[in-house]
Amino acid sequence: MPAIWSFDAPAPGQALSPAAVSALLDCASAPPSAARLLRAIDTVVPVEYLSLVNFRRDTPELIEGSSRHPHEGHGRDVVAECFAIYRRSYWRADAVMRLADRVSQRPAREVAVLHCRADELPVAGWRNEIYKRERLTERFTLLHAPARGAVQAIHLYRDERQGLFRPDEIQRLLGLAPLLRQAHQAALNAEGVAADREAQVALSRQRLARLVPALSPREAEVVARIAHGLSADGIAAELDVAPSTVVTLRKRAYAKLAEAGLPADRLRLARWLG
Repeated sequence: MPAIWSFDAPAPGQALSPAAVSALLDCASAPPSAARLLRAIDTVVPVEYLSLVNFRRDTPELIEGSSRHPHEGHGRDVVAECFAIYRRSYWRADAVMRLADRVSQRPAREVAVLHCRADELPVAGWRNEIYKRERLTERFTLLHAPARGAVQAIHLYRDERQGLFRPDEIQRLLGLAPLLRQAHQAALNAEGVAADREAQVALSRQRLARLVPALSPREAEVVARIAHGLSADGIAAELDVAPSTVVTLRKRAYAKLAEAGLPADRLRLARWLG
């Protein structure tokens, strides 16, 4: 039988290495990334594959996958291939579906964990077409609800090279689970903030094009981002140009704004367009 745990705080006595803390902070500071999550987990317990899955209308949808050895697949996306088989034939038999339904009704701070070996899967085709074909030994799943009714899962897979999780590795993963949930939640929030800011920048850019047609498209891009708090380095990274180019575009844009009698400095632009 699969083992299931549910908790909302790290187990007492669990200490993370500086590398693990750094990797978790990296996960939390940017929109969700399967590769970043895999790197964070790998500092605690090695796993071969990680998949991020969303449950929409009780149906699993793959968000992104990552591999510890991406170049060994010879161009194959193993996570996507296996998920396609799972989604076509086996997801209804997965105990994770019942757990996801339970988690969807629980507070957002809870995390539920399910551990299942390949030989515990209830359907032979599922074992053969995915686990046996890819030499996977087991799956360790963390589920949480970022919002009521919305559930996301982080699936971790071991293969024959790594063998089964040892009891001490299971304990380390259980200790990591609430912290990983917090990092993933922060990443989801960062994604929402980034999407919201991009929408605001687009509206400001449209307003500038309408009110200050003398601005070039690139100058408008820079001014809109200045109004929403980005530094020259941040704007350079988003537009894929040198910071010196941003400074030049800013200088030209400010001259045109001043000539039109409009705000031509960061603070006034933030009040006008922000």
